[in-house]
Amino acid sequence: MNVRHVLLALLLAPVLIFGVQLARRQAGTELLLPDLDRTSVARIELARGREQVVLGKRMDTGAWEVLSAADAPGNDQRIGATIDRLATLRGRPLPQGTPRQQREPLEIRLSDARGRVLGHAAFWTGEAARLPGGTRLAVGSAPPLPLWQSAWASLTPPRIAPEDVALVERLTPEGPVALPTDAAVGVAKTLAGLTPTDFVAGATVSWMGARQLRVRMADGQVIDVQQVPDGEGRYHLRLTSDTRADVRAARRFAFRVTEPLP
Repeated sequence: MNVRHVLLALLLAPVLIFGVQLARRQAGTELLLPDLDRTSVARIELARGREQVVLGKRMDTGAWEVLSAADAPGNDQRIGATIDRLATLRGRPLPQGTPRQQREPLEIRLSDARGRVLGHAAFWTGEAARLPGGTRLAVGSAPPLPLWQSAWASLTPPRIAPEDVALVERLTPEGPVALPTDAAVGVAKTLAGLTPTDFVAGATVSWMGARQLRVRMADGQVIDVQQVPDGEGRYHLRLTSDTRADVRAARRFAFRVTEPLP
């Protein structure tokens, strides 16, 4: 064997070792969704009980949207990576007689643009099964499948700089009432600190009895703010404006904040 052949063997050795190790790991396992065509997925539905997230791919641009959250822009990278992981996810069949987990499973259904189901599975802790009637598999590296909208979105709240807030008014039946300076400063900080974490579609929130404020900016633009309790110790907050396009675009969404408005 000449030097060239030796060098080639040394270069190929790691590849061959990896291939042998991969074959050993996969021995006795099977794909959870063997027929999943990842390139055709256009809709994803995740659900457990009353919790649900629905994702859809736009026909014109191919971008993902969070349909269950007022069509918020989706996180294309995360969604694509999840599809890829589901298409390659393998598991080892559980022994017969393995007790079933009592917790309700998380279900995921992937469909194409025509509504044809490409893959449907249920997930429990460390376990999954193809639906309907697939083998229960032990899966140690299932992809995260969170059931909150913001996990799948790339939504960014409008940026409202505290130093640009000139006046904050409470809207009352008798007319607007200016807030004291310290209260206005608190409102400005709340608006500046908005994040997309745990946002929801504004249409799913009851705004009956909402606290309403009007924020006047130094450049003359006006932002109206509504807030109601979310029932879990925090608050839903919605923004709208006739003059600021970024705020108007965000009016479909309710952001969560921890502090009540004055």
